[in-house]
Amino acid sequence: MLDPIEARQKRDQLVRDGFAIVPGILGDPLLSQLQRWSQEVFEAVPVDPRYQYQGSDIHVYTESHWQQMDREPDHRQFPAPIVEQLLNHEPQKQVCAELGLEDVRSAGGSLILLSKPAFGPPLYWHQDFTNWDHPEAAAPWPTRIFLSYYMSDTSRENGCLRVIPGTHRKRIELHDLLPNAHTPEIQAIDDLDHPIFMDHPDSIDVPLRTGDLIIADARLLHAAWPNQTDQRRTLVLAWHDVFSFPQPPSWWTGEIPDAIRDYDPSFTCPSTRTPSAYLPR
Repeated sequence: MLDPIEARQKRDQLVRDGFAIVPGILGDPLLSQLQRWSQEVFEAVPVDPRYQYQGSDIHVYTESHWQQMDREPDHRQFPAPIVEQLLNHEPQKQVCAELGLEDVRSAGGSLILLSKPAFGPPLYWHQDFTNWDHPEAAAPWPTRIFLSYYMSDTSRENGCLRVIPGTHRKRIELHDLLPNAHTPEIQAIDDLDHPIFMDHPDSIDVPLRTGDLIIADARLLHAAWPNQTDQRRTLVLAWHDVFSFPQPPSWWTGEIPDAIRDYDPSFTCPSTRTPSAYLPR
């Protein structure tokens, strides 16, 4: 699917900028099935006002993972067979292999439906990493990534993705202004002039075509424009762990931080979304 030179360029971009795009990975019949299924879900499930900026926060699991959870389904968490189909989508697995993303594994056997309704507000700047006090946060390669697809073409008009390249490895002033992502504190902000919605000078738009795969490091600062159209804009996102920490990728030739080289496998720490000293300025 990708020639070796193109694959290397995209891998380098993921490491350097924190994201990469591979066009046209999700096609029919699975794409059409996901479009119909996600539309049916949103027609049946009202958007909780608490998630107005995300648009929704619906977690859908593989049947096998759901059985291990021992809980009753509700409108925000339930199993569906189509999750397994996407996680095992062969073109996706192939392109991950071509990029050198080793030991890719689903983080929780699930996907997340994030849909910005017609005329929905912007999504605030945030990053999704939750292990900032762990030496893993110092890794110059990704350890947790999302693999995502939009169910329609995206542009600034309908709320396309925005990113600040390199912020997965470099702290900027905006990091210090942001409440932790997806908390009641950030959800309660109703001032669209707040820094969480700012038009940062280093940000870029990432418009995508339906079925393009976008891969991003969980540490990357990202946001989305408001949806200024009368049509829903839906994203299907699945978190994955990649590589076997503390081992670097087999292709890694750069320096390995002392925090990783000296890592004690018995070390544990609470999860946190607040960047630590492992994210230098």
